[in-house]
Amino acid sequence: MINNLNCIIFAIFYLLPLIFFTLCFIHIILSFIFVLQNVFLKKRIMNRIMIMFVLLLTTFYVVAQRQTKYNQKGDEAMKRLDYSDAKIWYEEGVSNCDPYSINQLTSIWLADESMHISMRNVMSRCLDCLTNRATDFKDSTSMHKLILYYTEGIGTYKNEAKVDFWKSQIELLQNVSVGNGGDIKPPKVKMKFFAGYSASYYAPYGLTVGGVGRTIGWYLRFRTNLSFQDFSETVNNDGTIEGGLPGGSLPKWTKQDPDKINTLMATGGLMVKIAPSLFVSVGAGYCKREAIYRVEKISLDEGRSEGFIWAKFNGKKSSFDGVALDLDGTFRMGKMLYGSLGCSLLNFESISANAGIGVFF
Repeated sequence: MINNLNCIIFAIFYLLPLIFFTLCFIHIILSFIFVLQNVFLKKRIMNRIMIMFVLLLTTFYVVAQRQTKYNQKGDEAMKRLDYSDAKIWYEEGVSNCDPYSINQLTSIWLADESMHISMRNVMSRCLDCLTNRATDFKDSTSMHKLILYYTEGIGTYKNEAKVDFWKSQIELLQNVSVGNGGDIKPPKVKMKFFAGYSASYYAPYGLTVGGVGRTIGWYLRFRTNLSFQDFSETVNNDGTIEGGLPGGSLPKWTKQDPDKINTLMATGGLMVKIAPSLFVSVGAGYCKREAIYRVEKISLDEGRSEGFIWAKFNGKKSSFDGVALDLDGTFRMGKMLYGSLGCSLLNFESISANAGIGVFF
């Protein structure tokens, strides 16, 4: 009966909000993309965006499926009374502070005393999760669980003082509930800041900083390829130098690819928490890309080389200066580490995949 109740609670408070926010996010992004298609983008660029968007959503889907798979596998092991195998599966959920996984691990601890030695570490992590939820969110269910842990010595030593403390916290919550007509406002959660390395195809060197609260956060990101080649001339689409070369010279080059590319991106935006360890971020900013060629100067009179110059090619997709749009998913791994994966639309002309890794502090 308790297990069924926990399944219902998990579905109501975790799975349903996750599905709701995911559908809302898909609706907003698709609406935004259709507007861009009608106003700015060509069909070929639109197809690229849709492909990147589908790939990103597929990644989120795989993560969500993984978060429920460990509980399913654990339940199957519990039916076989294979507590060792069940512990291994439920332990994955503890990394996300999954209430259902914690409840099942607690049941294993109480049901089989021979499992205590192998479960000490994971039950200590369960205790940390329950303490955080009870402290940060004033969750009465977690408080009742903590009373059980300190009474039975689960993941810690027996501690009557802690038992009395959490009993008093439950009584305090009940008194507040009666005084406010049952309406308890959740306490403010202190913002946690993060910083990390960020890289993309065009700009492999970058820094991301930001902060997240209970559900909303922000980020700032700067990326470059550390190329700052200067140039003295600009090449038009037809291959001619703007204003011509001094001294009656002609430009000459045969390379299709530029010798240097200067890339700079600076973006910022909002982050929304859609799962216990998953954030989706949307942002905008500035991007600049300069395709630089080493051009040989040829004398008109003698047809000989007069040295080289650096020139920027002004082709539409070679050099641009405009808006950058970000769409990313950030996965929190434990208490300190995070990883990110996403894409950037550069000046409505080019798409660049990006990834990052960093720490919370």
